[in-house]
Amino acid sequence: MKLRAVLPASPAEVYAALTEPTRQREWLAEHASAEGFWGRWTPQGDRPHQTVLMLVPGERVQFQWVLDDEKTTVDIALVAAGAATELTLHQWPLPTLDELMTPAGRRDGRHTMHTFWPLAIGNLAEHLAGRPPLWCDFTPSRSPEIRVTLTIAAPARSVWRSLTDPAQVERWWGYAPEITPLVGGKVTFGAEGHVSEWEPDRVFAYTGDDMTTRWELSESDGVTTLTFTQSGFTSDEPDNAAQHEAGWRGGLLELRRMHELGTRWTPLIRELPE
Repeated sequence: MKLRAVLPASPAEVYAALTEPTRQREWLAEHASAEGFWGRWTPQGDRPHQTVLMLVPGERVQFQWVLDDEKTTVDIALVAAGAATELTLHQWPLPTLDELMTPAGRRDGRHTMHTFWPLAIGNLAEHLAGRPPLWCDFTPSRSPEIRVTLTIAAPARSVWRSLTDPAQVERWWGYAPEITPLVGGKVTFGAEGHVSEWEPDRVFAYTGDDMTTRWELSESDGVTTLTFTQSGFTSDEPDNAAQHEAGWRGGLLELRRMHELGTRWTPLIRELPE
């Protein structure tokens, strides 16, 4: 996996956020020290599983991360881009696309890196911009239901359009889903199903394959509170729920950035070929 993002800070500032435990606890992990990072917000975070391999101040961070009892390498390179920093993150070895689509056994380690890192980089960008992160709980005791609440400095009508107009969804989600705007209409947005609730500017829900996805909006003084839920994961697959939740939270961060940055917004993360 190889990702690139442009972050709103200098390489020195980004390097400090990546390497200082006090800063790591603000965007990356529940616990952090010189030994590594761990806790609820970290996949397989029962204890630190990282070992530093290389530190070049302002330029590079490389560490080994043991996941599923297998050694992986995470390499993060920083390059100045005007007043910003271009960050490139590469982690290997990770499951292939076919293995991701048909996982065998645990999914809370290497299989979740493809959603963990986009969320973590999104939280890093929010931290550098002075906004709060959207943590994802990766613990085995987590709820099998996904529930996320966040505020967006935009009116509900604008946020609603971003959730129900396929062309607008494509801007922040990455692809244009099928959304037929009436109860019973077909939906292919993160899960396939049919519209079960449709109240413009307030509620959009769809159900299919034992999964229910629901978006609820409320507005106060031009600020929208968005509550997202997804249920249907069984009690014995919290790792699957966590993997999906990290993906949704990363997308919701991008949705908030799109509305709050306005004309200054561009998608934060781009996936690069290996």
